[in-house]
Amino acid sequence: MAVAEDAQNLEIEGVIGFSGNVPNGLNYTPCGNYVLFALGSIVVVKNTQTNDKAFLEGHSSDISTMAVSHDGTRLATGQRNKNVTRADVLVWDLEVAKKNCDDHHGTNSGGALVHRLHQHLGAVQDLDFSCDDKYLCTLGGVDDNALVIWEVETGTAICGSPAFDDSGLSVRWLNNRNDRLVSGGNYHLRVWQVDVSAPKLHAKTAKMGTMRRVIQCITIDHDDEYAYCGSKTGELLRFKIDRDPIQSFNDPDRIIPTLKAYSKERFGMGIKSCKCIVNRATGEENIIVGAGDGTVALLNQDLRVIRDCRAQLMGSVTSISMSGNGEGFLAGTTQSNRYYVTMNWDVELRATGHSSPVNDVCFPSGCSDLFITCSSSDIRIWNAQLRQELLRIQVPNLVCNCIGITPNGGTIVSGWTDGKIRAFYPESGRLKFVITDAHAESVTSLAVCNDDEGRPPWRIVSGGDDGRVRVWNITSSHQALKHSMKEHRAAVLCIRVARDNSQCVSASADGSCIVWDLQRSVRILAFFEPTVFQAVLYHPDESQILTCGSNHKISYWDAYDGQAIRVIDGSEDEMTSLDVDSEGVSFVSGDAGKLVKMWHYDDGISTAIGTGHSGRVASVKFSPDMKQIVSVGSEGAIFIWNMPEQH
Repeated sequence: MAVAEDAQNLEIEGVIGFSGNVPNGLNYTPCGNYVLFALGSIVVVKNTQTNDKAFLEGHSSDISTMAVSHDGTRLATGQRNKNVTRADVLVWDLEVAKKNCDDHHGTNSGGALVHRLHQHLGAVQDLDFSCDDKYLCTLGGVDDNALVIWEVETGTAICGSPAFDDSGLSVRWLNNRNDRLVSGGNYHLRVWQVDVSAPKLHAKTAKMGTMRRVIQCITIDHDDEYAYCGSKTGELLRFKIDRDPIQSFNDPDRIIPTLKAYSKERFGMGIKSCKCIVNRATGEENIIVGAGDGTVALLNQDLRVIRDCRAQLMGSVTSISMSGNGEGFLAGTTQSNRYYVTMNWDVELRATGHSSPVNDVCFPSGCSDLFITCSSSDIRIWNAQLRQELLRIQVPNLVCNCIGITPNGGTIVSGWTDGKIRAFYPESGRLKFVITDAHAESVTSLAVCNDDEGRPPWRIVSGGDDGRVRVWNITSSHQALKHSMKEHRAAVLCIRVARDNSQCVSASADGSCIVWDLQRSVRILAFFEPTVFQAVLYHPDESQILTCGSNHKISYWDAYDGQAIRVIDGSEDEMTSLDVDSEGVSFVSGDAGKLVKMWHYDDGISTAIGTGHSGRVASVKFSPDMKQIVSVGSEGAIFIWNMPEQH
């Protein structure tokens, strides 16, 4: 791949997204001036005053858990792998990360990574810092299930032990001593004594009587007397966690951790997160719980919900983090929503995002202030400047593969996995029309012709999993099939229409691109390559066609005779998306290697590279004013990049 000597890094203007399924994946720093949250395999550091961001990159797979040290100088993150390979724990210097954030070094995580800890296999289930931040405990996933104690300063493992006979799910240090911690999981709770000098770990399993519960989260009261545990069946359990120190085998156990009480109310879909706080109004210890059904509530020491201290959020509540001033807390949910809840239980929605892979993005013609994205079950319209969601269109239990918008912006057109084309009004999100059985299988691509919607009929060109390319006439009263063309033998993954509507080009997974005459519905020309074509586009003067695919190449083709003009190396991974600027000077690409690249069209060299995505880049587009680039990825993230100055 040719890279210019003066190649720049694409500057990130903004990012939309949050991995809400990560337990404790949303955290305030102790000072309250920064928010940390997971997004795929990266950590976003956001200044709450200026909204500046920095990104910590280092994980090879999605982040599974996070913990911030009590003094706010360290961050620990673990990852979850798709197979049973080494899952690293990374320790970051938060002071460096904050400086990078304030100095606008967005993607520069240099100097922030302190240690990379190798011990666990498959996944890191949970981790926590000791009260003095001297030690870090990590809990492995189901393939590992090991509890390991690390020294934070040196990054060396001190001691370790199997967590239990069954899977461990959560672990917490006590608040006032660094030699004792509590772990819980499937049908067990254990209190561990750590002897660093030996080194040795010794566990005592709590007595639970006849009760058998899966413990999903743990919080310790400020006096270290009780542990409050959220169960999968929705109860909050209270354990007395005092125990004997490490004794010889001949000495009998005198003090054993014991279940003391449990809440009478069961929270729907289990308790996913909990946090002990001191109630400023009463001075008593209270517990905030977050449930799988979206409920957040405040419980007293009798494990009863305090009156008027309950709220309902969208999605399972996986993260609770108190603000620095103690006047409220952040709550993160599995629907990638971030809320701020005051202690008066007023709820403010701070940010939204896609909770599943984003498949496509497009801009309305001539409008750079808005863009549209599609994902599983929904289409969303975003304000590009404020990075706020303006409208959400939901179709349950389906996946939207592709979207488009008419030239005058009057209709949003979308293709879905049930083979239907659905059109919506962009102002209200109300359904405008549905083309049933547009394709026998999934609608995988579509393009809107440059017709005047105000003077029907106007046309849509769609491609499906069945390899067919179809042209539809749309009027105010009905939608009619005009042409159906079948020459591709696999899914049609991209369609582009010429500016004068006389022809279109379709790219297929069978390794062929076909240029169609839209008036006569016949093939004009075809070209082939041993690849899965993922994207195709016309040069603005329509003299050339650009393609990319699974062979890692970007190919230039003559639009007149279909002959290959040039082939360049685009990436070390599969190429997934292309877009060209309005002047034909530059084009931008996305690939499965998580990179967004800007290219000089004539020279065929990369002039700028954007790093930030932690998954496959599904689609990338220039804004109409040529000031920004928007890319979307399989991790659910939306990145907004500033155009390089030299452009």
